[in-house]
Amino acid sequence: MKKLHLIILSFPIFWLNGQTMSAIAASNRCNENNVIISTVQFPKIDTMAKVSDHISVNDLEQKNLIGHLGQPLGKIIKIAGVVRQERSGAKSSLSDVLSVESVNDIPLPQPILIEFNLFVTAQVAKPVLGRPFKYVGYETGGFTGVPAEAFKYVPAVSTTSHHFHTFFQVLQEELDIVKTKFDLLKFNDRRVQLIGRYVSKTKPVPAITSSLDFKGNYITANIVLEDGTEVQIFPSYNKQSLRSPEEVKAYDGKVVKVVGKINVDRHQDLDPEQRITLTTLDGIWQYQPTF
Repeated sequence: MKKLHLIILSFPIFWLNGQTMSAIAASNRCNENNVIISTVQFPKIDTMAKVSDHISVNDLEQKNLIGHLGQPLGKIIKIAGVVRQERSGAKSSLSDVLSVESVNDIPLPQPILIEFNLFVTAQVAKPVLGRPFKYVGYETGGFTGVPAEAFKYVPAVSTTSHHFHTFFQVLQEELDIVKTKFDLLKFNDRRVQLIGRYVSKTKPVPAITSSLDFKGNYITANIVLEDGTEVQIFPSYNKQSLRSPEEVKAYDGKVVKVVGKINVDRHQDLDPEQRITLTTLDGIWQYQPTF
């Protein structure tokens, strides 16, 4: 009887464990039916590059990513510092950034500059250059820009390189709250959150206002605190005391939160009847009490 030789080839098997085996040829004889079987094993192929300086998306999903402020991205924190300016690129214009000096009331070894964004429903005025701030929010981020190699396939556009970028999402401003005259005296000449009822007043144009071309009645407004103390939004001799009909319609008679700088007993010689005024005004919002 003729002997039958059968060659069996095993196809490549892909392994992801990072190991590669050499080809091994083995012959196995089977006495039954005088069949000789030869098997060949091909090398295992590694399909995952070994890169020690990379992390995977799975790593980001399973672990907290620490931001520039030393806290996990997405964690609610409190920061304080001063608003400054910097350039984000060699040809870019100056833009306002937060120079963070403390995180959760713990001073940093040195200030950290970070861009910011005001949450769409946050009752927070835009930060003012050179002015101190206290914010509650969180650091977040994502990839921005375009990889340079992309422009081999499409026309080039003005952009930044592809990189991970973070910013601070502002949710709330931490300021001293004024609700009574006692608070006014304690926080005089400081930026505060003034909480009271918005009450408008309509009268003829005052003789000493600088709004010479104004026609009709002059609308002003006071913030009446819970103890009855009245704080005028700018003194009447200042044209900024003129309130718009739209503002009056939105807030008249309602309890509001006003952010600005207060001053007690200022300019009594010019306006003896109004001794407490807001000298700066960052914003007015309808007051939403937190429980």
